[in-house]
Amino acid sequence: MSDIAVKRPDPASTEHPADAADHQPTMAHRVTTLVAAAGVLWVIFQVFPFQSAAPYTGVYVGLGTIATLGVAFAALTARDVRTLSRANHVLVATAALGIISYAVGIILSGIPYGTDEEIFVQHSAHLLGQGVNPYGADLTPAFHRYAMSSSFYTKLLDGTYTHGLDYPAVPVLLTWVANGLLHDYHTVAFVCSGSLVVALLVAYKLLPRDYRGVATIMCVGFPILMDHARGGIVGIIMLPFLLIAVAGWERIGRGGRLNRRAVISAVCFGVALSVQQLSWMMAPFFVTAIFMVRWPEVGAKAALKLSALFAAIAAATMLVLNSPFIVWNPGAWLSGITEPLRQKAIAEGEGMVDVPISLHFGTGNLSLYSLGGFALYAAFLVIFVLYFDRIRPAWIVAPALALVFQGRPLIEYFAIPALAWAVVLLTADRDQQPSPQPFPMLAARRRLVVGGIALLPAVGLWTVGLATPQPLDLKITNVAGDGALNQVDQISVQVTNKTGQAIDPHFMVTNGYSTSFWNEVSGPAKVAAHQTVDYVLSTPGVGSSPLIGADFTLAAVSDVPASVSYAPKTVAAGYITSFLDDLGRQYAAGDTAQVEVQLRDRHGRVAKARHVKIVLNQVVFASSGIGPSNLSINGAPAGAPGVAETDSEGVAHFAVTKGSSAPTGLVHLQAWIMQSGSNATYGYSPFLIQQWP
Repeated sequence: MSDIAVKRPDPASTEHPADAADHQPTMAHRVTTLVAAAGVLWVIFQVFPFQSAAPYTGVYVGLGTIATLGVAFAALTARDVRTLSRANHVLVATAALGIISYAVGIILSGIPYGTDEEIFVQHSAHLLGQGVNPYGADLTPAFHRYAMSSSFYTKLLDGTYTHGLDYPAVPVLLTWVANGLLHDYHTVAFVCSGSLVVALLVAYKLLPRDYRGVATIMCVGFPILMDHARGGIVGIIMLPFLLIAVAGWERIGRGGRLNRRAVISAVCFGVALSVQQLSWMMAPFFVTAIFMVRWPEVGAKAALKLSALFAAIAAATMLVLNSPFIVWNPGAWLSGITEPLRQKAIAEGEGMVDVPISLHFGTGNLSLYSLGGFALYAAFLVIFVLYFDRIRPAWIVAPALALVFQGRPLIEYFAIPALAWAVVLLTADRDQQPSPQPFPMLAARRRLVVGGIALLPAVGLWTVGLATPQPLDLKITNVAGDGALNQVDQISVQVTNKTGQAIDPHFMVTNGYSTSFWNEVSGPAKVAAHQTVDYVLSTPGVGSSPLIGADFTLAAVSDVPASVSYAPKTVAAGYITSFLDDLGRQYAAGDTAQVEVQLRDRHGRVAKARHVKIVLNQVVFASSGIGPSNLSINGAPAGAPGVAETDSEGVAHFAVTKGSSAPTGLVHLQAWIMQSGSNATYGYSPFLIQQWP
């Protein structure tokens, strides 16, 4: 790591033990340590529930809490830098053990696979172990092999799901190696969690002493990186290599040559390129930044040569790491790693695409959103060059700004590189001269005009995309529930095609993220031009069914044209039920239990609605199965449900007694709402448990 050490922003904060031992810690040093300690408390709290699945975690919780509080104590009271620095060493070790404990605990407790990204990489490593090239292979068997819920499949506009390996080779190779130890069980999650630990330690080493707590804050104080790691999001594997690549980037090529540190930076960036395509989006900005920072020093020709050499080393590293698969089948490898740039996935994520999604006005041309994102990326690159003298450190964030405007801006694209943002900022070289204006002949007004012109294509594409209306009008005509599960399991919808071409719609429910495609029970394969037809849709599974009392939106996507259309927001039912007293009690044979059921709205607030019919049912859960009870509810025969209407307070009253002399035992009572129509029963309450002799 000494080969990539960088000059610290504050000369007084450089670690020289003999000089620094008697210095008072700066306020920045104390504050970052305190905030980092608070962040470690979060991971300790997350590890706490896993003491049954992984008993050693209880030891970590106890000792980790003591260590963290001790560090906080030191941050407040330390009188010299050496003491606080050692406290930070303890804290980062506690954080690293916390990441490992969290990953092991949550996986051993039986967490299911949560992303097709994880299972595809893991199945690819399994195929590699069997001597099969994963690139070009159909990875659909991975869904069954790893029992992942269909709710998390990546959906395409043509109604299918992704089923191939579309990442560079490093995640597969690391997983293949790790499978020898972990026996093909959540191997990717373990590899990603280990990578996060490495990223934590690398960042801790790279950052200036006063700001080393930032590494701990970013890696464990914010839950998103740990959750992504245990979910097998392979971008985490890229992070430690990216940190080494960008640390002190302004010194790359200083003096007109690439020294050993610069070569290490290029090689590490090449490894990052071999992990995930997100690094590809950073590459043009990174190489351009190197060229621009060296241009005033060594001239345009030499700066171009330096930046090209840096790019060549990174590209060569990527090719070497991927060479087994390139030799095996170059076409399959190239098709796989470029698939994310070509696939027509449904629009969702955390970006500007949420505007039409959340407002439900859809669009008749999703491709304009993607093209607009690419145009904005190019415009930002132009603006970065034009204003390099003012915004040169922002090259690390600029690609993320462009991705916000893509059709699928997932939060991992922004969250994973966030630690690299801090490394770029805090390892900046104070000796680097301010950048001159790249184009002195361009006055401020002219640069503004050129930048505005560069933005015009993106603005135009997005404007047209937003203005292109959704091709289908969707009107929900009926919603049917499934009773006790309290979920929607069938939707009837009237679809009108407003365009002059036939459209093949594929339906799903969406509330930001979308469910699996719903089954078309009835309806035509395509909706003809200007035709109105009816579809009946059924749920593909419990994970795709919205709750009866929750908001949901039905969406229809199509491949030709690349579009998404929305129905108005829908709520199938407005009420739920709950017991006023939900504490289970023990009764004697002659007792009467008064049970009161409160009607509530879907937000849990008391609903004072009169004359709503409430059913109270009884059931016995025994080791031999489910059976009837022998209680009498409101005078009904033993074992039968009771019915009552709500009063002016929205409360239904039930009197429960023993209905026969036979033994009763433990009885589960449950209430629901009864009405006519497709939702004959809904609003099911939790169980109330009673003990009868």
